[in-house]
Order: sequence, then structure tokens, then C-alpha cells
Amino acid sequence: MPIKALLDGDIYAYRSSAASENEDLAIAIYRLEEMIDLTLHATQADEFSVFLSGPTNFRYDVYPEYKANRQKLVRPRHLSDLKEYLQDKYAAVVSEGCEADDLLGIEQCKQLQNTVICSLDKDLRQIPGNHYSFPISGTSTNGKKWEKAADHAVVTEAEGLKFFYYQLLVGDPADNIRGAAGIGKVRATALLKDLTTEQEMLEAVRDCYSSEEELLMNGQCLWIFRKPNDIWNIPNFETSIRT
Repeated sequence: MPIKALLDGDIYAYRSSAASENEDLAIAIYRLEEMIDLTLHATQADEFSVFLSGPTNFRYDVYPEYKANRQKLVRPRHLSDLKEYLQDKYAAVVSEGCEADDLLGIEQCKQLQNTVICSLDKDLRQIPGNHYSFPISGTSTNGKKWEKAADHAVVTEAEGLKFFYYQLLVGDPADNIRGAAGIGKVRATALLKDLTTEQEMLEAVRDCYSSEEELLMNGQCLWIFRKPNDIWNIPNFETSIRT
């Protein structure tokens, strides 16, 4: 069965440019192409598409502090050029009003068995189907070298849904989302461990929030689209489940 790799272009461009900060653009492009080739080999994909985040994202209207903690980060100097390269050479799809994660989620949910999302972003593990994270390595602030092996995973619909509700509890510091007050990873895991339906998960999470407004705000920031314009709303199980 043919496999199509769905590449998180934001991450591929960022890591290639960051690794080439003191090199010419040609070296950054070489590293980007190498990352793509290694990904296709690791996933045994026959074809691939690339997705990039555009300048607009509804989440900034929902929560103005969304990703505010990244504003002071220095952008690698070749980042914009690499994103333009991905658009020119590979017709990378650029999001409008959402982000690349949403485009990846939509594309994978069209044909779960034939695609594999390729990214380092843990948030995408909400999306059912095949996932691949390429190996990475680096040096910590104390000078100790570290490495993380490549990871292949298959996420079920139930696992993806539970991960979303887990994120609602613990938040996502990378995106400046706090989660439910006083809930850490251990407690969140314990709260959701034996729950099997979305209604049970929602009730457990709702009890940890001080307001419906905060729950809705976090949910809309954390939820990754599975279909176009799939903005999350708090399910009402008295009438029907969320569709």
C-alpha cells in the first residue's frame, strides 16, 4: 500500500536553519534535503507533502498570550528562505487562519492508513494514525550530550482523544497554555487512566477547571483540526456527541 509522508515544514525548516546558523544558505538547503530524504527512507514513503504555518491563526484571537513566550526567541537567519524554498520546490501548503498542525491533522484524517505525520511536535499525537519523529541530539546547558532515537507510533482514535484531554489538564508550556490549576502530569494521568468515553473524560477535566470560559479557551488553543474549520467547542452530551 503506497504511503504518503506528511511533513511538518515548520520544524524541518527550523531545525535545518538552526543547524546552519554560521553557514551559507546552500548548506541549510542541503541539510533540509537530507532531513527529507532520511524521513522518506525511515517511513518507506512513496511520496510526501509539506505543510507550513501562515501568518494568521485564530488562536491568537481566542487567547492573545498564545505562544507569547516565543516572542523573544531569535529566529535562525535562514528560516524564511528555507520556508520559501519548500514552497517553490515542493509546493508546500501554507495555512490560512490556523497552523500547519491543523493541516497535518486534516490531511491524515482523510486517509488514516495511507499517511504518516512526520514531526517532533508531541501535540500531533492527538491525531489518530501513523506518526514518525526523527532522531535528534544536542548538548544540555551543563555540557552533557544527549540524544533521542527515532520514534514510530500508531495512535488510535481513543488514544488521541485521551491525549487531548490530558493536555487540557496539564497545559502546554511550549505554547504558553497553563492547563487546569494545580494539576500535574502524575495526577492528570491518574484522573484519566480508567476512563474510556469522551463524556467521562470531559466530566473529569471540567471538574478541575474554575470556569467554562477557561476550559473553552484552552480547548480551542489545544485542539488540532481533523477537518476544515474544526474549532473545538465543549461537547454537549445531553443532545449529541461532538461531530
